[in-house]
Amino acid sequence: METMFKNLIVETLKPYAAKFAQDRGLYLLRVEVRGTEFSPVIEVILDGDRSVTIDDCEAVSKDLHVAIEAGRLVRGNFRLDVLSPGTDEPLVHDWQFERNLGRLVEVHYQDAEETHTLHGHLREYSQKEIAIEPIHVKVPKPPVARAIATKEGPVILQADEQLYENLTRVVVQTEIGKSGFRAS
Repeated sequence: METMFKNLIVETLKPYAAKFAQDRGLYLLRVEVRGTEFSPVIEVILDGDRSVTIDDCEAVSKDLHVAIEAGRLVRGNFRLDVLSPGTDEPLVHDWQFERNLGRLVEVHYQDAEETHTLHGHLREYSQKEIAIEPIHVKVPKPPVARAIATKEGPVILQADEQLYENLTRVVVQTEIGKSGFRAS
């Protein structure tokens, strides 16, 4: 029962949220619902070729609030959060990769049955692969601590992360939309 009301809200709001985002030159990344049926928290994440502003979030929030009230979608009180993506939001669309070319990204990928993490600059992308230039580590050997100093500032290393002494180009094969890329 709990999942049904959440799915109903998500599926009903997606077209509205996508249209309201598009009216402002943005894209809808996702709609999520948490909480209970009588007190849900509805989270709408927007992104675009440009930065999402507070005015964008406010306008889409007002329009969605009207749609929720008009459709009597929620029985009790609800909270509606319209947000821009955080740095931990995965890159899944071509335009996100284009906008993040040259930026420091965190990549999670699998090689055979092992999971790996890589920090580096996104240099190229296509539907099947991305090219990452790993960050140049200032220290020649892996430090004991999980945080290391780089030219770009401190980076928290994952337990499965490979350190590179020299700049190296790494090509990770994947399908856009099914990967764990995050821009920092």
